[in-house]
Amino acid sequence: MMDDDLWVPRLDGRGGPVYLAIADAMAADIGAGRLVPGDRLPTQRALAEVLGVDLTTVTRAYAEARHRGLLSGVVGRGTFVSDRAAVDMAPLAQADIDMTMNMPPQPLALLRSHLAQGLERIVRAPDLGRRLGYRPAGGSAQERTAGAAWLRRRYAAAGVATADAPHADRVLAAAGSHGALYALLASLAQRADVVLAEALTYPGFTAIASRLGLRVVGVDCDGEGLLPDALAAACRRHGARLLYCVPTHHNPTTATMSEDRRRAIAEVIRTQGLEVVEDDAYGALAALPGTPLAALAPRQVWHLSTLSKCLTPGLRVAFVAAPDAVRAERLQETLRIVTQMPSPFTVGLAAEWILGGTAATLADAVRAEAAARQRLAADVLPAGGYAAQPDSLHLWLSLPADWTPHAFVQRAARTGLTLVAGDAFLSSDSPVPNAVRLALGAAPDTAALKGALIRVAGLLAGPKGGGAVGVI
Repeated sequence: MMDDDLWVPRLDGRGGPVYLAIADAMAADIGAGRLVPGDRLPTQRALAEVLGVDLTTVTRAYAEARHRGLLSGVVGRGTFVSDRAAVDMAPLAQADIDMTMNMPPQPLALLRSHLAQGLERIVRAPDLGRRLGYRPAGGSAQERTAGAAWLRRRYAAAGVATADAPHADRVLAAAGSHGALYALLASLAQRADVVLAEALTYPGFTAIASRLGLRVVGVDCDGEGLLPDALAAACRRHGARLLYCVPTHHNPTTATMSEDRRRAIAEVIRTQGLEVVEDDAYGALAALPGTPLAALAPRQVWHLSTLSKCLTPGLRVAFVAAPDAVRAERLQETLRIVTQMPSPFTVGLAAEWILGGTAATLADAVRAEAAARQRLAADVLPAGGYAAQPDSLHLWLSLPADWTPHAFVQRAARTGLTLVAGDAFLSSDSPVPNAVRLALGAAPDTAALKGALIRVAGLLAGPKGGGAVGVI
């Protein structure tokens, strides 16, 4: 039996081969500062006895750790955490990583090239003077055509006939989804109206609803999102006529509605006479995005699609598909009040990218990088401890019972990580979720992200601090 002061890896929740789990636990403890250079590791035989595994497994684990530069050996003295490990892990322990902003991992090389070429074409174009003036609030005819083309791509990805996708007379370009959402809520609801939403929802929505004097009521969800019976009951109980929802890669839980669930929700929308703002921020990223609710209940659903999550937030371009052309014209008037017009340069560039195929290329690159980051998270974080989609930009991390979300966020901040506590996503008076959201896209590269995730794993595996740190 080993002495109490010798290191024992925490293997709970780690999947894959045991020898890799031991090496990963060692890396996590070094990253979290629980192991420091010079610390003596237990002998391989002693560790095998404590863990109840065969000696070969521990021998392979130590060999893997040496390969990573984590260990060094001194003949006759034993195995120690190496000085190189301190050098390798120091940037991970000190680098500040903001995991609060749910932005895409941007393919900078591709973006830089296409931005330079596209903006140069716009500046040199003979219609530059027109671009410098005031433009239609919902975009030019070409920009609305591009928006319709973007939505056809989304419908096709879900296996819906592109003939059923909105035409340009129903599509408006907006200065980002935030401005579009403000205009939608201002147009569709009056002060003191009830607006239904998932029990956990996008904080930007609740902030806008509060500013407009709307009362948000949360609807119960499960792993597929909104529960149809709960939605119908909420409509009857509150007399609600407006719903805001995120059916694909839900923010923050990543829940994605199955096709059966989408059809059940669409049936409730029709029978209850609901108008719906379908926030499809992540639909263009999902390899299996599901049928838009707007395709299932086209007379009642407003489809909101932003380029911020699948290309880059810097464009500040979103598209809104109205149920019909008349209502699109009405929303255009509200957009003019809220934002006057989208930037002619960015919306013009977005239209050029969409119609020329560049937007699809960039979105594919973002999706591939998002999937790679999710695979990295699966390698580092305890298996089964979080919810995610294979290509989502974020994950929803459940905390052990003796952690509180704010305590975990505070403890993470001490290691240079900025996270979002679960209560930031409450849509109304609901139980506070014991979870935090981790946005994977803002880290500059996978090396920085791996360091951040190792720190998170170290916090989860280390001594709990729910009461020691306090709750804010």
